[in-house]
Amino acid sequence: MTLESIISEKSVVLLETTEMEDTINIMIDKALDLGKIKSKEEFLEAILEREEIVSTGIGLGVAIPHAKLKSIDNFFIILGLTKSGLDWDAIDRKPVKAVFLIGGPENKQQEYLKIVSRIMLLVKNNEKREILFNENSYDQIKEIFSNF
Repeated sequence: MTLESIISEKSVVLLETTEMEDTINIMIDKALDLGKIKSKEEFLEAILEREEIVSTGIGLGVAIPHAKLKSIDNFFIILGLTKSGLDWDAIDRKPVKAVFLIGGPENKQQEYLKIVSRIMLLVKNNEKREILFNENSYDQIKEIFSNF
């Protein structure tokens, strides 16, 4: 499973908000609209519970909020992008410009770890990260995911 195979053009959201909770709600609404989740409330609760444990702002301008639930059949990513940056309480205290909202089946830990490791490899690449932060063309975005 590659990032390219689970991020479609429809799952990319250009964000205009600067608030973390607004962003999460917008992205969860997109997941619901795309049929990726069955219950907004259940998924939102799981995401917010995870954020309370420790921020999913991993640094380098990236956040990876995530939840695994019995009600989710397949992994998905909703990618939220903003040029202005979000206050996400990231470990490096820098604004977040790319949010990878991940949802998946509760019993698929190995697949989940592979997805997160691919995201980490991608965002550690300065050139690819800058394209991600500054590009609004899905073709360009898709291209940077092609090897991950």
